[in-house]
Amino acid sequence: MDRTRTCFFTGHRKLPSDKKEKIKQSIKQNIETLIVSYDVKNFISGGALGFDTMAAEAVTELKMSYPHIKLYMYIPCHNQDVLWSQDNKKKYADILSKSDEVIYISDKPYSKDCMYKRNLKMIEDSFFCIAFCINSRSGTGFTIRNAIEAHKHVFNIADELYNEK
Repeated sequence: MDRTRTCFFTGHRKLPSDKKEKIKQSIKQNIETLIVSYDVKNFISGGALGFDTMAAEAVTELKMSYPHIKLYMYIPCHNQDVLWSQDNKKKYADILSKSDEVIYISDKPYSKDCMYKRNLKMIEDSFFCIAFCINSRSGTGFTIRNAIEAHKHVFNIADELYNEK
């Protein structure tokens, strides 16, 4: 996979309910900009609830207009969804079935550092990042800081949405 043509997603699991539709629209607009302006073809989702799920769904929807793009799922561990609701498990299985490749970062069950390792791998394999971060003291904030230190181009949708006039 060509890193310069790859974007990963990172964001909060809990999204502000009054902004969800705008977040989804912004994800799609940012993805389309990357496809058209930067020839990005590969998109990586970490498969978590919230922003990751929304971003993965946006990629699968945009595949109808851009059939050459690919969705890669970087899953931190095999039992990531063990405590999820049945609805969330069903949505997760649907996304996995529509992805081009599912990569498990760890073959072991959930551990304290599996999400951290997944995030670092997404940074390593990408050049761009589409994020939703309103709390920099979070896993998402940590991931964005590491991406910036690694000279990745980060687009934080929260900046767009919360700086609207």
